[in-house]
Amino acid sequence: MFSFSTIRNVLFIRSLLVSTRAAFPSIRHYNLPHRSAFFIPHCARSNQRRIGGQPKNNHYQLFFKPATTIFQTMPPKRANNKMHSAATNDVVSNDDEETKPISLKGATKKGKPDDTASEKQEAKTKAATKKKASPKKKKVATKKEATPKKRKSKSTTATTSTSADSDDEDSTTNTKKSSPKKKAKAADHQRWTERTPLTRLWDPKTAMKSKGSYTFTVISWNVAGLRAFIKKEPDALANLAERYQADVICLQEHKLQDSHMDDPKLKIREHFEEKLEGFDCHWSYSMTKKGYSGTAMFIRKRGGGGSGEGDASKKGKKQAKIGAFFTSKNKDDGEAAKKDSIGDVPAKNLQPLSVVTELGLPKHDGEGRTITAEFPLFYLTNVYVPNSGQKLERLGYRTEEWDTDFLNKMLQLKKSKPVIWLGDLNVAHNEKDTWNEGAKHLAKSAGTTPQERASFDRQLGAGFVDAFRHLHRDAMGHYSYWSQRAGNREPNKGLRLDYFICSKDLMEDNDSQKAVVRDSYMIPDLVGSDHCPIVLEIEMKK
Repeated sequence: MFSFSTIRNVLFIRSLLVSTRAAFPSIRHYNLPHRSAFFIPHCARSNQRRIGGQPKNNHYQLFFKPATTIFQTMPPKRANNKMHSAATNDVVSNDDEETKPISLKGATKKGKPDDTASEKQEAKTKAATKKKASPKKKKVATKKEATPKKRKSKSTTATTSTSADSDDEDSTTNTKKSSPKKKAKAADHQRWTERTPLTRLWDPKTAMKSKGSYTFTVISWNVAGLRAFIKKEPDALANLAERYQADVICLQEHKLQDSHMDDPKLKIREHFEEKLEGFDCHWSYSMTKKGYSGTAMFIRKRGGGGSGEGDASKKGKKQAKIGAFFTSKNKDDGEAAKKDSIGDVPAKNLQPLSVVTELGLPKHDGEGRTITAEFPLFYLTNVYVPNSGQKLERLGYRTEEWDTDFLNKMLQLKKSKPVIWLGDLNVAHNEKDTWNEGAKHLAKSAGTTPQERASFDRQLGAGFVDAFRHLHRDAMGHYSYWSQRAGNREPNKGLRLDYFICSKDLMEDNDSQKAVVRDSYMIPDLVGSDHCPIVLEIEMKK
């Protein structure tokens, strides 16, 4: 079937492939149908597809089948040994092709023991000498044992394990004794987020029925930007005035300018004319910095339209200056409305005599932080105290200049009649006014520094009273500010920064006193700002 020359060529190729197997261990192994060993080197992609059996009609599949095992790359030592043994063996002639694989295998088997045994002995001797002459590894190990960090880690783990060495136990005791910092961290600060029950001390309806007196209600609220506040809660102020029958609503930090009032896009004036149509509006703007600070006061109209001042920017009239406080006010006493009264209280006692939008000090008046209304029985000052800043850059100005000058102005007004000043005072007075009193960062945070608290103590010591704390001495968890960034409002992690500060005369109930402070509280459920409204109720006697 096949000629002698073709058979001879096939056998010659076979002998070449068998001889190259030892030199190239990564060649692929294929079996013939009669299961004799036949080795073919790694071929191109086209030959792979033909030999691998992808196409069905391929006659190469009848002769070449891939072996189940594929030779992996040998280690370099073993490959060198096989290369050496293959090089020392004689090349077999073509006439002895049948016995060639046997003689080749025999030659390798005979030649391997002597060569490999000698090489193995040499490798063992080298390894033994390396192990003996390797002090570096031992030195590294001793260094690792001598490092203090790993000793500490071992000592800490030794405390948890029962089979620890005595040296490790000594180190654990030493570390425990010399670690006072951990004990200091373990001492936790105050965390008071629960609101204690607060009882209402005054009922306006029963007071009017039984005594014939009227409850004058003042509400203060830091809105943190009035434009955004109106968009979020357009009916909040109107609902607040109706729910609590407010006579005066004081706002802080409205961040408006005079030009914003008549802006056709904002429509702020139209908004308040619609929502608070029964109130006179008074505004104080920041002139030194736009979009900053600012205060507002809304006073309920009585009888002939309130104080007659109204909104100065709307009517084209200038609001009164600070000097107007020290002149005679009762020009219209003879024209007081005899028929205008609420219960047994004359309506004139509920109307302001004058309203001023500045403190009277040029170095403080540029930021629009105060509005003062003079009523017949007391002064009412809405104030937004300067914040000391995140880096306390204004702490000196606030405590040494502002607080001192503002206190002197209140003492000057107090000489003629009692004074109430209210608003965001930017100070948490004591441990009852903070949820985390004792935290280390409070001493360096605006509103809780020792300087600000000491300055507030000096103000109270000048004859003034914190109305809420005076009436609710043991109340805890009643805050007026919560950080929105930290999400502290829901868990009640807050500060009490908003106050009603009153003259001591207003806290005394006697026959000669016609105005007496009866209650003060917060409204924490009213949202729209990072502050909540606070309320002061004053009994106006007949």
